[in-house]
Amino acid sequence: MKLRFLLCLLLFWQTIVYAGTPIGKPIRYVHTHEKIALLTFDDGPSVPYTKEILDILDKYDVKATFFVVGINVKKYPDLVKEIISRGNEIGNHSYTHDKLKQKSASAIAADLTKTDQLIRGVGYQKVIPFRAPFGQLSPNMETALKDLNKPHILFNFLPKDWENPPPQVIYDRVMEKASPGFIITLHDGWNHRENTVKATEMIIKGLKAKGYRFVTATEFLKMNQE
Repeated sequence: MKLRFLLCLLLFWQTIVYAGTPIGKPIRYVHTHEKIALLTFDDGPSVPYTKEILDILDKYDVKATFFVVGINVKKYPDLVKEIISRGNEIGNHSYTHDKLKQKSASAIAADLTKTDQLIRGVGYQKVIPFRAPFGQLSPNMETALKDLNKPHILFNFLPKDWENPPPQVIYDRVMEKASPGFIITLHDGWNHRENTVKATEMIIKGLKAKGYRFVTATEFLKMNQE
């Protein structure tokens, strides 16, 4: 009986690992021994910080994924186009960065669809993953994501760069948590992101020195399904 239970448990574990994370459930990392990291930026785009980050990414030949807010896409469509033209990827971070967990499934789906339409409107053609504002989850959100067949990329830690600590503090927080398959969540939106811009270059240099390579959301999602 004990052996049978252990075999069933092993089968269940293999199903989770090899089938990947089900649609609607948040992806917080990828199980891998390879030194890869997903570099992401939330809340943008914004001026001048997004452009400054793009220049750093180009300097080190790194691609990132920008989880954009719909109202900012509407305000800065050319900046979103520049993110895309430089080879980076786009995610959906809701239309206004509202607390979606308090809304119905239909309202959440409408919010995400509205933002997707703006992203598609600037010419983006890849899969658009979602990241919940504030990282807040709800059963209604899971239902909406299932209905939209939309993957949810979240995080397993936050360096809290939105509090505007010194660049070295942001860098140290990320490097302390660095492990194969982890997600780096920074912010290029709203005000006072100078320290995030400086920390971005430090993080890229530091992780590359440790043998890490950076992947996009598309690559990350593919690895999650393997």
